[in-house]
Amino acid sequence: MRERISLPSPLPVGSKYVIECRGKKKGSYLMHRHVELPDGHRVELISRLVPIRRTESRSSTRVRCARRGAGR
Repeated sequence: MRERISLPSPLPVGSKYVIECRGKKKGSYLMHRHVELPDGHRVELISRLVPIRRTESRSSTRVRCARRGAGR
């Protein structure tokens, strides 16, 4: 069993919260999370399965994104 490490509060300036998606399984993504501290230490957080949600077609997403960029 891993040693339980608590995060410092507040986190030091320069800390990074990292989320990685590691494949699909039965309609869900496996999300792996960790915090990288400025001194090089890495604090692993609990991984979890997140359901995949399909709310829009890809073409409607492209149109919406294109409209956002048109006003610049």
